[in-house]
Amino acid sequence: MLLQGSLTPQAELFERTRRFQGHLRDLGIELAMLRQNADLYYFTGTVQDGHLFIPAHGEPLFLVWRVFERAIKESALRDIRPLSGMSGLNEALKEKGLLDAAVVGLELDCLPAALYLYYSKNIWPGARFVDVTHAVRLTRAVKSRWEIDRIREACVQVAEAVACVQETLREGLTELELSSQIETRLRLQGHPGYLRMRGWNQECGMGHVLSGADGAMPSWTNTPGGGLGTSPAYGLGAGTRTIRTFEPVCIDFGGSSNGYLCDQTRLFCIKGLPERLLDAYKAVLEVHQGIKERLVPGASCSSIYDWAINRMEGLGYAQNFMGFGRNQVIFIGHGLGVEVDEYPFLSRKNPMPLAEGMVVAVEPKLVFPDEGIVGIEDTYLITQNGAERLTTSPQELIIC
Repeated sequence: MLLQGSLTPQAELFERTRRFQGHLRDLGIELAMLRQNADLYYFTGTVQDGHLFIPAHGEPLFLVWRVFERAIKESALRDIRPLSGMSGLNEALKEKGLLDAAVVGLELDCLPAALYLYYSKNIWPGARFVDVTHAVRLTRAVKSRWEIDRIREACVQVAEAVACVQETLREGLTELELSSQIETRLRLQGHPGYLRMRGWNQECGMGHVLSGADGAMPSWTNTPGGGLGTSPAYGLGAGTRTIRTFEPVCIDFGGSSNGYLCDQTRLFCIKGLPERLLDAYKAVLEVHQGIKERLVPGASCSSIYDWAINRMEGLGYAQNFMGFGRNQVIFIGHGLGVEVDEYPFLSRKNPMPLAEGMVVAVEPKLVFPDEGIVGIEDTYLITQNGAERLTTSPQELIIC
């Protein structure tokens, strides 16, 4: 049975469509078709598999292949119809007057090439296709009060789950054992067990436990931290390594409530840390606070990134910031919503200005090969008065 509070209100869906249609008209796009799971959920309130058509003017049409009965219970859209197969698209679109669209927007960042070729050959053979991804992500970048409440719930999840670390962290515990305890607490609070990520070939579980030298190991993902994982098949996150005294234990987890995410990293250790790593964590906290103070409406993402890079360089950590050497990433924070990598990105050469209602995870981290990773990450809401921290766990180093 679905809880009523878990359904996206109809007014939310209508407002999202209205703002998206404004972007479509600005771009000269007559019709957008959305297929990707996160986009379907955002604009329909359900992740049931289907084709969502949003014209520049008029109501959306949601044709559901699997499962129609669930879609009509979960979505507050007004025009939801069953779709028996791809052959039924033409007739449904013709009835709605959408088959003769001259400019069609598709999610070209993630739509499989085979589907693109099918639509261009069989549905709109004379249309011009454009990428609608930027318009989708712009629409999703500014959160409503309802969305922010869901993100706050996700932050409560993480705070409760990470609180168990101080109670259970001990020498001899493996990364996997510690991670499983955190994950169990998250799951019992309703976490689905994974976080959606849009980037091509990027994958994300619930989070990472990164300890000692293994925590400094870079991975194939576009992240400052890596970890060995359990095998080369995944090569990321917690592994079978035994946690030891006097080494950093980086706990990086995301909460998920109704599909809305938060991101938080906290630093733990057993008995203490070497002076070099304690000094590094002080630098991380200083830069984190400086970034937070610059999260104001109108500030450009690149200006905040440049400030953080310059400050870390001045503190002597240029080679360690957000990875080590050639494995450094070119961002210090990212947007959050129904995916873990939403707009805006606090990254190099990104002129996007921050706006009230955006939600950003700020994650300054320092990586030291053969020693570990030290860092902190918090989720912030951009308000007219500056940044409000949504994640609530204590920010200081926790010594167990």
